[in-house]
Amino acid sequence: MDGSYYPSNPLPQSSTSTNRFSLTAPSSSPSTSTSTSKPTTTAGRIASATGLYTSSSPALAPAPTGILDRPLNKGKGAEVGMSAFAFLLAEVVSYSQSRVDSVTDLERRLSSLGYEAGLRILSLILLRNTQQAGGKDPKREHRLIPILQFVHTQVYKYCFGKPADGLERSVEGEDEYMLTMNQPPLTQHISIPKDMSQLSCEAFTAGIVEGVLDGLDVPARVTAHTVGTDQYPQRTVILIKLDQKVMDREEVLGK
Repeated sequence: MDGSYYPSNPLPQSSTSTNRFSLTAPSSSPSTSTSTSKPTTTAGRIASATGLYTSSSPALAPAPTGILDRPLNKGKGAEVGMSAFAFLLAEVVSYSQSRVDSVTDLERRLSSLGYEAGLRILSLILLRNTQQAGGKDPKREHRLIPILQFVHTQVYKYCFGKPADGLERSVEGEDEYMLTMNQPPLTQHISIPKDMSQLSCEAFTAGIVEGVLDGLDVPARVTAHTVGTDQYPQRTVILIKLDQKVMDREEVLGK
């Protein structure tokens, strides 16, 4: 269908070729025989045709709403199933694998895709927080720990349906922090070939974290590492290596 409207009761065609529609006028009295009356003017013809056009046919259905026309505030049924999310990531990994030459390049490509997603996720979360606050900009954190807690709780819950399992500082350096996920929901159903055992598809998640932190003016180098245990063989650690200027700023704010 090309978008044109077709009435449920088509108009009868006239025997002449000059008029497409032949309208039957209502009889003035029961004894008067039915006759065909043609409007003498174009305006009358259009008015008569329009009256029959709308009265005998249902109203036009509203046009379907495109994804770009939907409101940004979270609505009922707006969530995406984790299985669909994981399937999409598996296809992204498969697509990226055919365009790289090494595991390092594949992880870098996944991280780059996650970085772009993280910037957009941050913008959406901040917008919805503003809407929930009645249009007032919520307080923006500048200290490091509250920002990391924001990533640990709100960002992870928005992306994966629950907060990260752990947030801790590395014992090897004050500029390193770790986010832990015991059962990564995106990659727990992705099987890694033996010849690519060093690959961590959670590089995509690391890219999301790096994009969010960069959007919050906390530049860092974020990488994903699989540190399995007997209970959680796919346990993943997202290692955050903060830029030196972040540590300098934190020192100034702490005074």
